[in-house]
Amino acid sequence: MKLTTIASSFCTLLLCLGVSAGDKPGKSPKAPGLTYLYTVNITGGEFYNVGAGPRGTRLVVPILKGNFAGPKLSGVVMPMGGDWALTDGNNANGSLTVDVRQTFKTDDGAFIQVFETGQLQPDGNAFVRLGYETGSEKYYWLNSWDHPLGRDERHQHRYLAGE
Repeated sequence: MKLTTIASSFCTLLLCLGVSAGDKPGKSPKAPGLTYLYTVNITGGEFYNVGAGPRGTRLVVPILKGNFAGPKLSGVVMPMGGDWALTDGNNANGSLTVDVRQTFKTDDGAFIQVFETGQLQPDGNAFVRLGYETGSEKYYWLNSWDHPLGRDERHQHRYLAGE
């Protein structure tokens, strides 16, 4: 037997075991839950049109200020960072790709870097993914959060995260 055939057979076996172990007759899978994390309000500055490049038109919006509050964390959005948005090359569908970097300072003095990427659709729907980075022991649990979530509502974000 060739090594590729053995590897392929092994992967197929693992897939079958994974499927059969999770499928129990008469049982439905547990529905995913959502946990309210925080609401953030951000004031952006004047946007800058970098111009049309090979990947589309780049628009840069600096973050001037903001605040966030939720059951486990609250504080201010530091006046640094911004959104390096990109319209599609010929803007045929009117979507916008966001690439946001924010720095949160919690009420107890911890800093949390927030990464937000995704698509804003012309119909108002947002498909956004958030990631976090911090060295704070208290908020270290955020480092493992990387979920598709959220909805943009005219510069106000209300984030729900999957458990």
